[in-house]
Amino acid sequence: MPTHPSRPSARLLTGFGALALALGLMAGMPAHAETPTAEDWAGLPADWRPAGLSRTLGFEMTSKNTGQRYRILVGLPHRAPLPSGYPTLWMLDGLASYPIAEYVRPRPVSAGQSAQWVAKKLKDTPAGLVIGVGYASGDPFDVNARALDYTPVPAGRTGDQFSSEHGGAAAFLKFLTEELRPLIARYFPMNPRQHSLFGFSYGGLFAVHTLLTEPRHFQRYWAASPSLWFGERQLLRQLPERLETLRFEQPTRLMITVGLDEQYPASFPSEEQKRHMQERAIVDLVRDAARRLEAARLPNLQVTARVVPEQDHLDMLMHGARRVVEKFAFTP
Repeated sequence: MPTHPSRPSARLLTGFGALALALGLMAGMPAHAETPTAEDWAGLPADWRPAGLSRTLGFEMTSKNTGQRYRILVGLPHRAPLPSGYPTLWMLDGLASYPIAEYVRPRPVSAGQSAQWVAKKLKDTPAGLVIGVGYASGDPFDVNARALDYTPVPAGRTGDQFSSEHGGAAAFLKFLTEELRPLIARYFPMNPRQHSLFGFSYGGLFAVHTLLTEPRHFQRYWAASPSLWFGERQLLRQLPERLETLRFEQPTRLMITVGLDEQYPASFPSEEQKRHMQERAIVDLVRDAARRLEAARLPNLQVTARVVPEQDHLDMLMHGARRVVEKFAFTP
């Protein structure tokens, strides 16, 4: 089993079989995707097998802090790290967000591929580590699990139409930083000054909440369409008090995005949907949050807000999952 190296050896960078086995054994499961049932296989060719993502390892673990079981995806870097370690991107809703990022994640030249094309694409792209944090259910969005993990303790009516359990954000942050991060760090050196957190919807709410309450754990935050309506807009109601004590010890970036069509589409599909979008007012809330954080002029905090035209809620997951890899998490 590999030890905690100061930097990966050539064997660690090229032969991941032992690492995959070690992670699988520690998590108590094989490091592969769910096996389809006999009913799924019925009538299909005998040589068809479950599909996986290239240069990606997977394992499951149960958190002592949350009690939930997670499926973790580890994207293998395309080259050795700098002496400072790998910049690391943590992607919430990992079974949905990580695969979207796959086509822009740097990877080395494979057999039959154009080395010139890869070299042009990579240029001086630094090696980075991408961690997708999903749920063992296998659902891209485990609605109830994420509603519990990604939300702070409600300070008002939740406004959630589907889930009844909320308020587990503090426990989930402990899982990320005290359980999962040390496990990954046993095998990959990580740059302690360049941890990025990507979250969408409730995941975006978790990103903003973490920035406002425990900013030391990440230095870059991408909040895509954050659910700032949660708890009767409690994060915005609590913001003045937060700003009185909020401090950033290291340079920190917040990217907060929203699709214009989430509140102001060219037309509404129904009157009910119109009322729903106007009540949540997500575009207005994102603009307000960004404006107030910028106006506070907090040292070491850089805030960027994007309202993207002709994009709806799910569009912003795809918009962010690509750009957070290409232009945010691994740049200097």
